[in-house]
This record gives sequence, C-alpha cells and structure tokens, in this order.
Amino acid sequence: MRILTNLPLECFDERAAFRDVEFVSYGPPGRMQVDGVLFPFDVAFDPSTGSWDELTAKLPRGFRPDLVLLWWPDQEPLPAGLEHCPVPVVGVVSDYNLTLPYVAGLWPFFDVLLCDRAGQELFRRLSFPDVRYWCQYAHKRPFHRLWPEVGVRDVDVGFVGNLNPVVQRERAPWLARVQALATRGVHTVVQGGVHGEAYGRFLNRCRIGWNRSVRGEMNLRAFEVPACGALLLMERDNLEVADFFVPDEECVLYGADDFEAIVLDLLGDPARCERIARAGHRRVQDHRLGNRLGALAQLLSQPGPGRPRSSEGERILARATAMLPTWADGKTIAAAALAAHELLPDDPRTLNLLGLATLRWRGNDGGEAAWRLWHRALAADPSYLPAAANLAALATATSDPRLQQATRNELQRRANGADWPDLDGPVLPFGFQSVAIDRSLALQAAVRNGAPATFARVLA
Repeated sequence: MRILTNLPLECFDERAAFRDVEFVSYGPPGRMQVDGVLFPFDVAFDPSTGSWDELTAKLPRGFRPDLVLLWWPDQEPLPAGLEHCPVPVVGVVSDYNLTLPYVAGLWPFFDVLLCDRAGQELFRRLSFPDVRYWCQYAHKRPFHRLWPEVGVRDVDVGFVGNLNPVVQRERAPWLARVQALATRGVHTVVQGGVHGEAYGRFLNRCRIGWNRSVRGEMNLRAFEVPACGALLLMERDNLEVADFFVPDEECVLYGADDFEAIVLDLLGDPARCERIARAGHRRVQDHRLGNRLGALAQLLSQPGPGRPRSSEGERILARATAMLPTWADGKTIAAAALAAHELLPDDPRTLNLLGLATLRWRGNDGGEAAWRLWHRALAADPSYLPAAANLAALATATSDPRLQQATRNELQRRANGADWPDLDGPVLPFGFQSVAIDRSLALQAAVRNGAPATFARVLA
C-alpha cells in the first residue's frame, strides 16, 4: 500500500517497521516538532496556501499513492482542490470534543473518516458518509521504551499530561484523587510539561502509570505507559482498552468505587504488579504503528459509498472554517474565507466566517470590519444565529451598556426556535477558553440527541 500523508510517521516508528507500506509525507519545512524533536517531511509543501495539483507535481518520480491519509484537520490545513484527488481520501480526527464546530462541515472531503468508537455515530449524524473505527494512537518508539540506565522504579503512581482544568475538566478531580494517595503512603508524581526522552525516562521510574481518557478512547498514554515498562491503570468504562490489553493480565482497570483499593492492592503485591507490567510491555509491541497500518489496509479494503457529492461553495467554506484553529497564518485564513465569500456573497455563513477571519488576521484592528460583516450576515438571514453571537461577544469589549443589551436581545430572539441551518458557523472566542469548549461539547450533545434548540440555548 502506498500512502501520501501529512504526518511524518517516523515520529511513531522507524520507517523499516512499516512492512508492506510505502509512504511519502508532506508539510512545511520545520513544522513538525514532536516532543521537541524535528521530524522532516519528504516533500516540502504548505497545504494552507497550496493546491492538490501543486502537491502532486512535487511528489517523487514514480510515486502514485493508493490513498491519501490526512491526520487532524483541526490542526493541519487541507490542500485547496482536494476534491480533485483521484484516489481515496481518508481523514483521521481526534480532539473533536474541543474543535467540533470547526470540523463538522468537512464531510465533502473524505471517502472514509476514521475516529474513536465514541465518535462514529456522531460523525455519521454530521453527514460523513463512511465513518469507521480505527485507533490512531501508538507509542513513539524513539522515546517510549525501556531505558535500563534509569534504574529503580521509585515512583509508585505517576502521571504526566495536560493539567489544564478547563480542557481536562473531567480528569481534574481524578488527579486530586491520585495525589491524595500520598496520605496513604503512596509515592505519587503528577506533573505536566515533560516530553520526549525525559517523559520516557520518567515512566521508566514508575511502577504504575495512571491514565484516564477523554472520550473513552485508547489515547497515547495507554500505549506509552506499557511501552516504558510500567503497569497501565485505565478506567474500567473505557470503550476500547479490552481490544488491546487483557484486563488483570496486561493492564488493570479501575472505577470510581475501587480506585484507591486497587492501587493499594497492586502496590501490596509487587510480584503481581511487575508480572502485569511485563505482560503489558510484551503486548504493546504488537500495537506499534507499523503494525497498525497493516490493519488499516485491511479495514480500508472493504468498499464504501465513496466521497459524497458536494458543491464548490460547501467545500471552500468548509476548508476555510477548518483552518481557523490551525497553525495557518491569519492572512492566509482571511484569503480562504474571502474565496468562500466571493463564491457565496449573500450567504450569512461566509459573511460570518469572513468576520472571524478578519479578527484572526488583524486582531483588534479588524474589529470594525468584522462588526460590519456580522451585521450584513444578520440582514441576509433573519434567523441566522452565529453572527449574532459574535456581535454580542464583540459588544462585551465595549463600555456601552445599551449596545451590549441590544446585541444580547437580538441573540436571544434568534435563539428561540433556531434549527440546524440557523446554527451553521463558528463563534468567538478563538482557542480553548472554557466557553469555547462548552460550546463544542454542547454541539456534540445536540447532534447526538437531534436537538438543535439545546445548542442554540448555549450559544445564547
């Protein structure tokens, strides 16, 4: 299988490990820093400014992909004109709990969308025609392995990860429980900001690596912990872990009612703890990404409906919207939004997007232009809600209480009785502030329940 991809897969596994797979990666030079190490792309190409035709012209002589594998479109822009790709385009999505409003419209681009188990029905409801489960994660072999020189495992329970309580709101109280084990004589270490080799060496000091996923998925840590020889301790209601490790033989599962007891039992039986850790380390070697891509080839051999039919306007609007949270610079995003607006000049969605792109490009200097664009969106459609939400957000930055009240009133009026077409578009704030995450989670719940009114209330 020949794969063209936007991720240098060597960050997970050495190239020789990808048996029966030949891949070529593309991206901007210097872009892909993984755990502090630069992994170069095979082809230098900026997808935020370049087109599919320009990319194919840069491919090595004789290389013709069997499929295009595009990781994380909420982080990596899609090339323009991707619809001209003559082979299947396969997308991989991960943190949709944070970025769903940006990626929900990308259904025109993918023959197959790969996601975790929890996301399958969600993305089918969002019009993606062929959504399949595939675990996209594995340990990164350059970092996550046994480091014999580390010596004694002097940490009983360790965790390294994102400690932001806004982003990891469900995990935060659990971290408090992990740290509270210290009152029972357990040496616990909970910290953030450790990456690469230093992270691998830390896990080599741990007897137990504590983990808790966000969406019931097998996350990176679920492979990193056993790869470094520690015992993987994972939540019992995880949807995927039993597909990879045998509970109580290669990992241990916990619940809200027995977490502390399980940790104390494991530490009280060092032989059992070490036996499970060793078994998990052996098993995780089967799950390296080089092997996982072989399973992906088998998964994709099953035919699907193919790429859905779409209009040029839908595609250009969706691509530009998905670029908002990526590394693409503001001027480039504004140009993509302007292309959508020129194609659909009276569509409130393109006016709304152009206002956001203007702020993303010009910051506070773009406020006046964004204000005018959002007013035009309101005039174009008396039911459209996102532009009203953005006006209300901008009004909060002023010292005019009457303006603030007027924008809030208009927002509330439009929220009453809003249906899905009235809600189609991103809203402020940018980034991962608490209110932005609340809205992404609310959109997810509304789609799952078929209840647009609940999302409208959150926007309002």
